[in-house]
Amino acid sequence: MSSLGLEQALKELPKIGTLVKDRGYRQVWRFEHDGAAYFLKFYPKGGGRDLFRRLTRGSPAMLEFSRLQRLQKADVPAPRAVAVLMGMRIGRRIGDGVILTAIEPSIQLDALLTQLEINGEPIPNHLELATQVRRLIQQLARARLGHEDLHLGNLLLHDGKLHLLDGYAVHENGMRLKDLMLLGNSVARYATVTDLLRGWDELGPGGPMPRRNPVNAAFSDAWVKRIRSDNRYFGQIEYAGWRGSFFKQDKNPRRWSKASRLNIKQQDWLEALPPLLAAMEADQLPVIKRSRSGDVLRAQVRLDGQDLDVIVKRPRRRYWYRYLNEIGRGPRSRRAWRKAWKLVVRNLPTAWPLLMLEKRKLGYVVDNLIIFECVPGKTLAATDLESIPPIQRDMLFRRIGRILRKIEQFGFSHFDAKSSNWVVRDDERLGPSPVLIDVDGVRQRRWVALGIQRLLRSLQSHRQYTVADSLALCQGYAPYAASLRKPEPQAQDVRSEEAAS
Repeated sequence: MSSLGLEQALKELPKIGTLVKDRGYRQVWRFEHDGAAYFLKFYPKGGGRDLFRRLTRGSPAMLEFSRLQRLQKADVPAPRAVAVLMGMRIGRRIGDGVILTAIEPSIQLDALLTQLEINGEPIPNHLELATQVRRLIQQLARARLGHEDLHLGNLLLHDGKLHLLDGYAVHENGMRLKDLMLLGNSVARYATVTDLLRGWDELGPGGPMPRRNPVNAAFSDAWVKRIRSDNRYFGQIEYAGWRGSFFKQDKNPRRWSKASRLNIKQQDWLEALPPLLAAMEADQLPVIKRSRSGDVLRAQVRLDGQDLDVIVKRPRRRYWYRYLNEIGRGPRSRRAWRKAWKLVVRNLPTAWPLLMLEKRKLGYVVDNLIIFECVPGKTLAATDLESIPPIQRDMLFRRIGRILRKIEQFGFSHFDAKSSNWVVRDDERLGPSPVLIDVDGVRQRRWVALGIQRLLRSLQSHRQYTVADSLALCQGYAPYAASLRKPEPQAQDVRSEEAAS
């Protein structure tokens, strides 16, 4: 790489390069020079927190450069650092940069796994990928290095081989338990129990694997804090006295939600709300449920250029004391908005929340509503179970049991998990799949088996419900119960005890 040609290329970077990522504190550019592709990580200089970090830790570009060299010496697959540039300028911003070789063609591992999940396809070479992840972590540990941002987005797959990204997150404190737990939180969506056990046995500090990952709660809580602010994933909206939050986009969409794959703009809602609110006030929307507790309505809106069926929930205060206790708890729509995202971020299938609106007078919420994506299908209570093939029917109930188990493992309980609060979505590749449609009954309390007991009681009124369905449901909820059950005493043992007595 000629220095003169490179200098000229960097001067024209905004013209010849492509801005791949911009997080404010760091920009990632892709450019080509002398027939080869490179990435430039640019760290603009700032004040306050950035200035303090530079004074205490030095230039982030120089740190990344030196840490990528450490990875290269340790034979850890990673992009090769070419040069570090101090005091460079891009546009009007001055900062430091580091140039890396581009590993192409390639794909981030989380993007690959997400696309396979959306397509309903199994992970090819699942065992080999899991082995490579463990091997890469072992190489880091042997070099007495760690990585404080270990997640699937920082693993790049090129020609069947994984490479580690983000050299800035590499540290020299060795592989810490916190680093491993962060990786475990990231892979939990795709890994099997066997994958997790192997990872713990080969990489962990020893002893039995913890039943709960402490990083999961911290990560989820930090993510849920975004739902009422303006950022990449959520936005704020105000229209005709209504104010609230709306979903924009998700980095890792889900197969069970069409809405999760959309890129929604504020303008979409500003165009969709006038006719929607007018039809709601004129009572022209189809009514799914109407009671003293509120209305559940069906509607259709156009978001991101696509027509989407939605459910509009407009709660009412049924009892007088709701006017008082909601001062501290918040209105029902706001609580449902938060609960739904707590389940979504933990990858529990539920109706996708799209918009939450409140109308206030003198600071008090006098009206509120929430809009969810309409899950296609019938409720479990109305599903014709006899029309489902036996194998798929068994899997349906096992999946419901597994969701209830996961809810409790994450520290929640479902007080109203009745059969009418589940929709059976017809998945053309995976078969009938359950989706929760009412999260009002979810509480952040650890009441063991509360949800499954409520569901079992409600299923007794389903004429097609059988003992086999109940067994599949319970096996999905407690798959290892049989192995933990105390064995029955053998006949010869009983006779010997009688003789002794």
